[in-house]
Amino acid sequence: MFVLYPAVQAFAAWNDVRTSYATYTGSGYSGGAVLLDPINPNMEITALNPTDMNYNGVKAALAGAYLEVTGPKGKTVVYVTDLYPEGAPGALDLSPNAFAKIGEMSAGKINISWKVVKAPITGNFSYRVKEGSSQWWAAIQVRNHFYPVMKMEYKKAGAWINLEKMDYNHFLGTNMGTSPLQVRITDIRGQAVLDTIPALPANGTSGAYIVPGNVQFPS
Repeated sequence: MFVLYPAVQAFAAWNDVRTSYATYTGSGYSGGAVLLDPINPNMEITALNPTDMNYNGVKAALAGAYLEVTGPKGKTVVYVTDLYPEGAPGALDLSPNAFAKIGEMSAGKINISWKVVKAPITGNFSYRVKEGSSQWWAAIQVRNHFYPVMKMEYKKAGAWINLEKMDYNHFLGTNMGTSPLQVRITDIRGQAVLDTIPALPANGTSGAYIVPGNVQFPS
């Protein structure tokens, strides 16, 4: 079911241009801090500094976002897959294929600017349900979203219950039951949509699993 809620106030300055520096690294394709595996090894990706990753006080706020990055040689778009713990505000740690498009590899560090852009993707959300999740405790991640996901709620007894976003890019809930979950998901622009997720298992899962969603944020 698709329901578009009226936009609440967008998170301030979400699409402002940031200026800082970029370095490069070969990591971030597996085992990243925000658990977005598997990632195509040919993708252009980046790790993001803590200030911007945890934008507006929301943990992992920009996990899975797409950023348009401008450097000395031009522009490219990268996918946020990891944390750059030592990065200054605005700093990126790019994959080598992304760094090479906008700067000289020999420089090692370049001045950049960047902004959040609509993801170059198709289709609806998908949801990763973390290993160990059950009716009693569950961690759910939203994937394949046009814009960064800031908030997730589920409906219980007629009320919307907020789920806390964790550093590892999952929304955490307890005592969510074994019925299908009606959820409301809000992006960084303040746009919210409704979806339904299949019921959680009664007992803890031995591994993570992914279920398809039915909606996408408006363009």
